[in-house]
Amino acid sequence: MLLILLLALLDVGCEAARAIWAVNAGGGAHRGVDGVVYGADPSNMPGVTSDHGIHHLPLLARVHPQDRILYQTERYNFDSFGYTIPVPQDGDYVLVLKFCEVYFQASNQKVFDVRLNNQPVVVGLDIFNKAGHGTAHDEYVPFRIQGNALFIRDYKLAFTGEIQVEFVKTPYDNPKINAIVLYEGKLAEVPKLPPLKKEQDEIVQEELIQEDPIRSEETEADQSHTIPKQAPKKVSRPKKASPYDEQDTQYWPILIGIGVF
Repeated sequence: MLLILLLALLDVGCEAARAIWAVNAGGGAHRGVDGVVYGADPSNMPGVTSDHGIHHLPLLARVHPQDRILYQTERYNFDSFGYTIPVPQDGDYVLVLKFCEVYFQASNQKVFDVRLNNQPVVVGLDIFNKAGHGTAHDEYVPFRIQGNALFIRDYKLAFTGEIQVEFVKTPYDNPKINAIVLYEGKLAEVPKLPPLKKEQDEIVQEELIQEDPIRSEETEADQSHTIPKQAPKKVSRPKKASPYDEQDTQYWPILIGIGVF
């Protein structure tokens, strides 16, 4: 009897957080390797959908092959934009924001902020600086709902049944998002990406850059102005007004309005 009670307690202690809302930004519906079902990104969202990562980054570091699609498609906008997400009841929640730098190959090229119900939760997010090129990166934003209040860090915000996650434009290119998941539960219960293995991921990034046909053409056409081949991941910023001018936007893009611990 004691053994049964002990096993029951262990089972409760290992309970995983439950995904209650998810979207594959810029792409179609997808079931993740962890069972999370991502909805397709609706077509009525502001901004532009992109599948640049599918065509130019078939390999991605730090993510299971089945879930690469979550980091290969994205939605970006030339101004701030966001999603509105319903939260059904009181409790602990974790907002997981999924990113991957599929285009730029240097820091300070794309930098933006993230706000949750107008409260800054990620400031100066530089995806390349966090993880490099072609490498998955997640931001985790835990919060608690109690009555008509949203508690996040040391802040108490008004709550009316939904949260607004907003990606805020700065002078450094356009804000973007690859995928979003809202979990009901605590941060320790949420599945996370494996630790970033610097040396291994740098090798993968170099291989991805060398395999990118667009980058290869630019390098051959302007060898006198590019970085030597032994450091391909420091290629200078492309001379384009928008980094997605030439890519397809065939995916359907939810809603409007926004961590790493």
